[in-house]
Amino acid sequence: MVKYSGAVSASSLDNVFDALANDKRRGIVHTLSFRPATVSQLANEHDLSLAAIHKHIRSLETAKLIQRRKVGRVNFVALDSKGLSVLQSWAMQYRTEWGNNKETLENYIASMEHSRT
Repeated sequence: MVKYSGAVSASSLDNVFDALANDKRRGIVHTLSFRPATVSQLANEHDLSLAAIHKHIRSLETAKLIQRRKVGRVNFVALDSKGLSVLQSWAMQYRTEWGNNKETLENYIASMEHSRT
């Protein structure tokens, strides 16, 4: 089992990746990055039935990528930064290795070939 540093738990990270693995849910997140919307608006914009949109919304809520608030009979949905923070924290722990030209695959292979000779 992989241990993650900081406040990132494996289950919350799994929920975020599971939610974002679906292209419809990524589309919903993209839409909500511009503005909040009602569930009906999201269903219409993404060509989904109400049953399907509710399934996607539950997955996004579990991952804490969105928040939903019911006012009367209308469900409003907006982005929630908690899930995005989990994703960002996970990715940032690898940042020190990104862009380090000394550790590129080509350089690694060249050093391995050099050490064999």
